[in-house]
Amino acid sequence: MRVGLVLAGAGSQLTLDCPLCRSYPLTASTSQQSSSSSPAGQYTATQFSFASTPKPFKNPHYTRHSASGGPGKRNKTLKQILTLERERVDEEVRKRREKREERRRLRQERGETAEDVDAEDEEREDEVVSFVSIEAPPSLMPQKRYCDITGLEAKYVDPRTLLRYHSPSIFELIRSPSFQPAVVQAYLALRGMGVVLR
Repeated sequence: MRVGLVLAGAGSQLTLDCPLCRSYPLTASTSQQSSSSSPAGQYTATQFSFASTPKPFKNPHYTRHSASGGPGKRNKTLKQILTLERERVDEEVRKRREKREERRRLRQERGETAEDVDAEDEEREDEVVSFVSIEAPPSLMPQKRYCDITGLEAKYVDPRTLLRYHSPSIFELIRSPSFQPAVVQAYLALRGMGVVLR
């Protein structure tokens, strides 16, 4: 940014050669500057705000549109997503039921018996794929292990108590006399590794 000053005596106009300041010519009076230490307060901070400067890279005719055609929200709430999913699943189940009824009606018109039913007709209604019904295989990544005391990632395991710990200071706490076996069993039970006595 290049700044150029042009001063020609008292009451002259100060010209700043930068894109932000072109629209705001400043007048500087030498008499005002000599009588007071602060400059004249004829301009406010909002006049020099970056928000009001023109942005040539933006499209002035752009408006954000939603699915309904007008400007609106971009994200849907969880309740809306679940409702739409429920409606989609219900519609798919209804279509499958109608197809099955149509096939049965055509079979009865042709005089086929119940043994002629294909495996396709045996589809169950609960086999519709939805967010809730998706089954994923177990992860191939190694399972992360967390400290039983702090919840941070555990790098070590105490061989005596089998508690996982994050740092040597936690190990000292585990081995301290105040850490009774009942407390150790409670921590192991939280992880699902507690001793079950029968």
